[in-house]
Amino acid sequence: MPEFFTSTPNEALIVAGSRGAKVRDERGQVVASPGDKGVKVVVGGGTFVRPLLDRVGKLKLTARQISVQLTDAVTSQGIKVQVQGVATFKIGRDVESLRNAAERFLDAKPEQVDSIVKNVLEGSLRSIVGTLTIEELIRDRQKLLQQVQDAAKGDLATSGLQIDAFTIQSFSDESNYIELLGQQSVSTVSRDARMVKASTDQEAAVREAEAQQIKINAARDVSLREAETRTQVTAAQARADQAGPLAQAEATQEVVRKQTELAQLEADRKEKELLSTTVKPAAADAQAVIARAEGAKRARIASAEADAETAMRADAYKQFNEAAIIQTVLAALPDIVRAAAEPMSHIDSLTVLSSDGASDIVRNATRAMIESTTAIKGLTGLDVPNLVGGALGRGFGEKLRTGEGNGDSGASPTNRISEIAGEGLTTL
Repeated sequence: MPEFFTSTPNEALIVAGSRGAKVRDERGQVVASPGDKGVKVVVGGGTFVRPLLDRVGKLKLTARQISVQLTDAVTSQGIKVQVQGVATFKIGRDVESLRNAAERFLDAKPEQVDSIVKNVLEGSLRSIVGTLTIEELIRDRQKLLQQVQDAAKGDLATSGLQIDAFTIQSFSDESNYIELLGQQSVSTVSRDARMVKASTDQEAAVREAEAQQIKINAARDVSLREAETRTQVTAAQARADQAGPLAQAEATQEVVRKQTELAQLEADRKEKELLSTTVKPAAADAQAVIARAEGAKRARIASAEADAETAMRADAYKQFNEAAIIQTVLAALPDIVRAAAEPMSHIDSLTVLSSDGASDIVRNATRAMIESTTAIKGLTGLDVPNLVGGALGRGFGEKLRTGEGNGDSGASPTNRISEIAGEGLTTL
């Protein structure tokens, strides 16, 4: 009759001769079913076992700790060092790790398992230390631990084991190299500390000086602002004190300016009034007086010129003898007569209402000439007919005085009179 066997969560129940495997995790969940390998593994569960046909065994899955010590490890510098560390390992919970561990450790004692793990770790540690310097071992332990675990991982996995943690506790050497490094480090650290302290003190002094300077600058700025404020207040007070007198002065100045403008306007008005009432009339009177004087002067000049011309003509006439006077009169007589009869020469046709016919026209023309001789006598005192009559005979002078002649000729009155004057000139 089958028997029922169970295992706790930190145990693995190994049943040889059975089929299949059943592995549960810490929460009791089945994590793998690798199939039939002739070994059944049950973790945290139970299973039936057939007497005489199946063999039952248990593996502890709890973590175990071992010490790892190297006394003759040699670094890459050729210096022997002693390394002491602690490693924590356990059997893996996956089916493959459990079967591998069952094959190797199902009937083994715990000390045997510890020895196997210790030998693997020490071998890996020795090989890694040989590639590093003491400085690297001391400076970067985490790198060393990772390299050791990576090197041992494969060897331990074939036995179903895995490293949970690995820690290096100490390094030492017979030549005190590490101690000297420590002293050097202490000196360096001490020196660096002193330098840091000096730098800190210097920086503190600089900061203190800067702070002091800032305080001085702030005090100076405050003093300057106070002085500027006092100056502004004083200036404002002065402007306020001057505002009244200044406004009064400006008002007075404006009044004076307005009065000046008014006085100027009044002066302009009086000037214009004076010009219109006194200067311009006086100027007009002066111009009138000047014009009258100029007219009187010109009249006197013209009168004097006329008198002088008359006197000159009189003197000239006094120098002429009677024949010269007669010749002059007769020479001008045709022009005088022609001018007197000129209007008649423009008559195109004439109807004469007279019994005398055309001779009456001649007589009218000669009458104009006689009137001209009378005018000459009035102006010059010369009796032209008497002068001509005395020189050429009374008959010719009588003709000239009366204008008698042949009125039946076809000549015009002007030509007729010219003929009479011409006869006189021929006689002379």
